[in-house]
Amino acid sequence: MSEIRKRVNLPASSSSSSTDQSTAVEVKEKEKSTKYFTKFVFLVIVVFLLVLLAVGVLCWHLLDKRTPPKPPHVLMLIADDLGWADVGWHSSDISTPTLTSLARSGVILKHFYSQPICTASRAALLTGRYPFKLGLQGSRPFLAGRIGSLPLSEELFPQLMQKKGYRTHMVGKWHLGFESKAYTPIHRGFHSFTGFYNGMQDYLTHTTSGLDTVMDVGGYDMRRDLWDAQGRSSMDNILWSLNGTHSNVIFNEEAIEIINAHNTHHTEDPLFLCMSYPNPHSPIQPPAEFQSNNPQMHNQARRDYANLVYALDNSVSKITSALKEHDMFDDTLVIFFSDNGGSLMTQDDAPTGSSNYPLKGDKAGLWEGGNRVPAFLSGKGIPKGQVMDTIAHVTDFYPTLANLLGLDVGVRTFDGMDLSKNFQMDNRAVQKKYFIYDIDPVYRQAAIRYENWKLIVGTPAVHQANGRYPPLEEADSTYSNPGLPMKEYVDAAFGLLNQYKAAGKMCQTVECFLGDDADQILLFDLSVDEFEFHNVADRHPDIVSQLTSILDREMEGMVEPVNLLQMPGEAAANPNNFNGAWMPWLP
Repeated sequence: MSEIRKRVNLPASSSSSSTDQSTAVEVKEKEKSTKYFTKFVFLVIVVFLLVLLAVGVLCWHLLDKRTPPKPPHVLMLIADDLGWADVGWHSSDISTPTLTSLARSGVILKHFYSQPICTASRAALLTGRYPFKLGLQGSRPFLAGRIGSLPLSEELFPQLMQKKGYRTHMVGKWHLGFESKAYTPIHRGFHSFTGFYNGMQDYLTHTTSGLDTVMDVGGYDMRRDLWDAQGRSSMDNILWSLNGTHSNVIFNEEAIEIINAHNTHHTEDPLFLCMSYPNPHSPIQPPAEFQSNNPQMHNQARRDYANLVYALDNSVSKITSALKEHDMFDDTLVIFFSDNGGSLMTQDDAPTGSSNYPLKGDKAGLWEGGNRVPAFLSGKGIPKGQVMDTIAHVTDFYPTLANLLGLDVGVRTFDGMDLSKNFQMDNRAVQKKYFIYDIDPVYRQAAIRYENWKLIVGTPAVHQANGRYPPLEEADSTYSNPGLPMKEYVDAAFGLLNQYKAAGKMCQTVECFLGDDADQILLFDLSVDEFEFHNVADRHPDIVSQLTSILDREMEGMVEPVNLLQMPGEAAANPNNFNGAWMPWLP
């Protein structure tokens, strides 16, 4: 074999070499195939991941469209007759640790205004409209025993909250009428109501009588109204057994029970809890457990008042603790304000102990002390540690909540404006320019604030509380020049009512309001004179003209006042017809 190889000149290992070459080619082909396969797999994986991402984004988008974020719980805290100088964040001598902490952890409203009296403020809050457009103007709250309620034509914001899925509850004071069931809280947007229909009551006996009625009898007013599981309204549960239990205790326990029940039965639903406190409205009756507080206060009226305010603060502490216990507090928007300024005197002409100092006047007047009140927002969606220095009004809460909570207001128009961006301290927010304090054709008084200017037409305070009233000191038996004694005030009010009825028409212009007393116009520049010392109307006739024109335009929408304090009351409303309790008396 070796010879043959030599003769044909063939290499001895040609067969082995050919095999190696073939193997090398195969290896290269395999490497090439593997490389292409790897690229293919990589591209498939990339495409799969992109498709998966796109599907995920689409699903998230669709899910987000179907299930928007759950709106926050809302805790609304309304004080009754709380003075400007009666809260801790206004450097007061009164201790309000819980409210002060909430205020300073949110946005303090430095220029927030309610109406000058209870009924009007509550109407403005729930409708977003000026009371003079509802017939509820003037310093004449609803009195027990008379027909007169918040018109049923108004859809209140709790009704819209129910449509949004909120569980809505009110605890405390209603004061918007109850002549028939249709006007009561559970028929105006609340799933339950525990409290009293009238404007004031004894904190222990829960009776409403005296000047808060138009009758010569009083009646018991503590109840629990609700809708049962079958959707039936129950309004006959008069809480007779709570006679002797302080209102503060009743309302604390009710609020905590509402929160506990919500956490058990309605965890998927947002909660609206409106705590409409009677504190610190007269009679000044602090709970027994707080009567020894503030021993450093040597004026008894101021001390009792401070302890009644502290009882409110302590209640808020218990409610917020309950929310925290159920992990609800961090998802809660807290709103606090007073329904009007502090009231200086009780019906018996005794000092309440309240103070609006250094603001002028008190409840029921058009001075700042009757309308500019302590207020703040805190909690979910609200920045911390801020002070809002621009104006806000109680009518603004409805449109603001509608935006924040996604409520469907339809084509409804408001006198208030949406201040959600302002409350969130957004520097792009549009500032509110003006609001109306009140327009009352009976007392012929009106007032407007436009930016820094305030115009008052007519008598600012029928009860003539026209001073500035510092907190009472040890030697003070009462305030200096607190206005008319109650009997004279009532006589003055009825004198104006009789004149109004005799006139047979309602004035709807500033000129008509003034009549022959054209000099009764006051103008203040609140940017330099927020305590209303200097009337500058003569120096700024152009501003007077501008603001009276706005008042004239607003008066075009005014309706006849409903509450004209007619005496006596409706015979059918007499509590003696209902076993001694105040009850709806019409079908």
